[in-house]
Amino acid sequence: MRTDRIPTEEAAGGRIFAAAVSGLEAVSCRMSLDDYLDYELVCPEYRRTVSDLLFHIFRRKQVLLDCIRANTRKPPAAALQNVLLTILAQVTFQSGIARESALNIAVEYTKQNIGSFEGKFVNALVRNVLRSGGVPLSDAPEKVLPPAVLKRWKQRFSPSGLAELVDAFLTPPEFTFRAERGVPSPAGCENVSASGCFRFFRTEKPGDILGSKELADGKYYIQDPATSLAPSLPDYSSVKNALDLCAAPGGKSLMIGEQLNSGAMLTAADRSARRQKLTQKNFELRNLPWRLLVADAASVEGQYDLILADVPCSNTGVFRRRPDALWRFSGSELAEVMHIQREILKNIPRLLLPGGQFVYSTCSIEEQENHLQVEYFLKQHPDFTLKTEKQLYPSLEHDGAYAALLVRK
Repeated sequence: MRTDRIPTEEAAGGRIFAAAVSGLEAVSCRMSLDDYLDYELVCPEYRRTVSDLLFHIFRRKQVLLDCIRANTRKPPAAALQNVLLTILAQVTFQSGIARESALNIAVEYTKQNIGSFEGKFVNALVRNVLRSGGVPLSDAPEKVLPPAVLKRWKQRFSPSGLAELVDAFLTPPEFTFRAERGVPSPAGCENVSASGCFRFFRTEKPGDILGSKELADGKYYIQDPATSLAPSLPDYSSVKNALDLCAAPGGKSLMIGEQLNSGAMLTAADRSARRQKLTQKNFELRNLPWRLLVADAASVEGQYDLILADVPCSNTGVFRRRPDALWRFSGSELAEVMHIQREILKNIPRLLLPGGQFVYSTCSIEEQENHLQVEYFLKQHPDFTLKTEKQLYPSLEHDGAYAALLVRK
């Protein structure tokens, strides 16, 4: 699809529609939705509306696809399917634009970017769906989860457990944030259960936090309470030199640094220069003396008595905030990310001192990325022992996460 062309109607609706279609294209090319919204969105002034529309699409993509298939004789080409997904989600879930206006924009966009016949097809299909009562929504797992994920999870979870995961997937997450140690509890906010001594809160008025002096001064950090799992596992009492190996954008580095004794040092490394700019900004905002590196695991030098590696993963545990992750999941993607994880793990013996602690963590709920990876590492390195491991599954209160604490003899 020629996404360089903008619909003739330059109103907000046309730009929002074009941006949403471009977002679907980007994710189909393996870009994450977060990266698209952060770095590729051409109309950031409409980010909230575009984001809302895309999140609806990915949460309800399976039932939208079923609706398209029920109203077509053969599957539409990818470009046309993205248009149909966008307009069907828009007329189903968004009320900020009249259905007739939304459909007119979609038809005009299709005529300009795909073809006149396809534009008429979009018009006819959507009108037929609306006359029939709209998109038939269902919360059944097979109407919500992508087929590849559904097949795996039906083998792992009970029907009730699977239903809980579906419920979490369909429910937008609450606005949660962490307050630094010593900062007074924010007024009007509710405590949220978290791991260790970290303090998390939820609020129904996120604007108050986003506009607060505490956030501007670095006293608050917006994140999910599940992120506290990995930094809560080590014993910090004797740590002198810590390494956060996959640090960007720095959320877990901040939690590690908060627990270190005076005089201890933290090095935050990550292979992404772009994302490390966010880590640097977080450190500078709080006047933290931590060392920052743009480097992958193989390039990091030195030896440390604590290493945390929150490794790249399939993100199947954070689908509440990244619903596109489940639609990018595949067996080949899993194999690829497992290879990356093992390449990172190869460097741990070189970097960790005897007696040191190593925390391996992911935001996945797939055993192959979690317990089985740790088990594989232990077989290769008998001088390491597993002290504890924990798996959190996504719920209405928090994301999913896995963390294991290993100690070197």
